[in-house]
Amino acid sequence: MEIWGCYKVGRPRLLLVLLLILSLILAAGSLIIKRLSQPQPETRTIRLMEGPRSVYHLPQYVALALGFFKEQGLEVRLENTATEQTLLTALVNGRADIALVGLEQAIYSRAEGIADAVAFAALTRRDSHFLLAREAITPFEWASLKEKTVIAGRPESIETVLLEGFLRQNNIAPYREVTLYTNIPASLRIGAFSAGAGDFIVLPEPQASIVEDRGLGRVVVSLGKEAGPLPAAVYVAGTEFIRQNPVALQRFTNAIYKAQLWLAHNGTREAAAVVTPYLRDMDENLLMRAIERYRSQETWAASPVIPYQRYNYLMDLLDKSREVPRNIPPEQMVNNQFAQKAVETVEYVPEKKKPRWFERLTFALDNAVP
Repeated sequence: MEIWGCYKVGRPRLLLVLLLILSLILAAGSLIIKRLSQPQPETRTIRLMEGPRSVYHLPQYVALALGFFKEQGLEVRLENTATEQTLLTALVNGRADIALVGLEQAIYSRAEGIADAVAFAALTRRDSHFLLAREAITPFEWASLKEKTVIAGRPESIETVLLEGFLRQNNIAPYREVTLYTNIPASLRIGAFSAGAGDFIVLPEPQASIVEDRGLGRVVVSLGKEAGPLPAAVYVAGTEFIRQNPVALQRFTNAIYKAQLWLAHNGTREAAAVVTPYLRDMDENLLMRAIERYRSQETWAASPVIPYQRYNYLMDLLDKSREVPRNIPPEQMVNNQFAQKAVETVEYVPEKKKPRWFERLTFALDNAVP
């Protein structure tokens, strides 16, 4: 009787389990049929080139690490160069299909007739640099730079252009009332500062945090926050490549936008874990600090669209710095058709909103042997 009683109690539970398994099988079957019925995009190889690896390029590494390019039928081959100055030359010489560059560099190249590169997607919306003093200055005022020396970037670099603009806005004459060292290679700037050169230094992350950790200086102002939103790091391609490969460029932009959406829904620790394979030389804590500092000031673009208004703001800064020989209107330099379509069509569902069985099944399907 006891055995029969246990059987009577357990039978409804058994039926519930069987019904649950059946529903999962049906759901899995419909998912498999849907996956198999959808036409799979033909895999296309894209040669992407960037300068030295940088936490500033975080959304790009997210797209690579999480397979967002693969989802779009793209095999992206990433190549790095020692300096950013060679990127546009690589496009002209056919060594790369797409380059990640500072928008100002693309403008210079077009204005000088070196390359006809067109920007089609924004990766960031603020500059990456910070001004550090040897001691903390609270509150910071630009007048603190009068009669001082600053280790900056090259004269045409965006950080130097921004710095000069801020000085002029505060009635301080660059090079006359403030000495700017613009001839020190990027790899030697921290060493020169630690040896006593310069009262201030301009650096991106993680170099800014490294200087703080060594007790050599303190961040006193963010050039990115001070300048406000502007299209800084952008993807560019040659006019002919864009004309001949619109489908590939749309898929590329879709993947970048999905990475930007992913970043908006995930925290610093998750982002650091995902991109670690691309930034192996960075200490984990340093990486998270750099990501958090950039995230807190909304450094990364929310979408790949390049606003004409902010482009004109950048063009005005370059014109006042006298580093660009002629004005390039946004219609010649920017193509937003791929970015706008990505924003209209790409969706991202945060992983935590998906049931666990869906995640496991999707993973199994994506990694199944054909």
